[in-house]
Amino acid sequence: MHLNSSKYHPIKKQQGSTLVAAIFVIVVLGALVAGLSSLVRTTSESVVVEVLGARSFMAAQSGLERGMVKLYSPNQNPVEICRNFSLDNESGNVLDLDTNCKATVTCREPHEYELESKEVEVHLRLESVGSCTGGKEETSRKLAIETRVRVEN
Repeated sequence: MHLNSSKYHPIKKQQGSTLVAAIFVIVVLGALVAGLSSLVRTTSESVVVEVLGARSFMAAQSGLERGMVKLYSPNQNPVEICRNFSLDNESGNVLDLDTNCKATVTCREPHEYELESKEVEVHLRLESVGSCTGGKEETSRKLAIETRVRVEN
């Protein structure tokens, strides 16, 4: 039985085609892996920023709460406390919450508004900036709260 040579290619003509296909597959898979690793890296960085942002928000909120406790101390005038505001710690107005987060609390100068009665309404504004760091990333959030006090003229 004689084989028709047009249907079958000799072995010498087929040498190297597998090598070209293997290199093509390796290059395509390498590009796919590089793209996926870049996607994973950017996703993990955005998660870090989200977590640090949430921690910064909570730090700012803690600073506001601490400031309100200080501002409305029993038997003391909140207006005078605001004018000379300090958290009474070694860092002044900076509240160190943990190793990577802090809150800076300030009380803005009170604004007085006269009412129709003999009273004066004083508006106080506490501002707190919470900031957290993690690796190369740093986030901060600023919160403010306004309160008012009525005092007699």
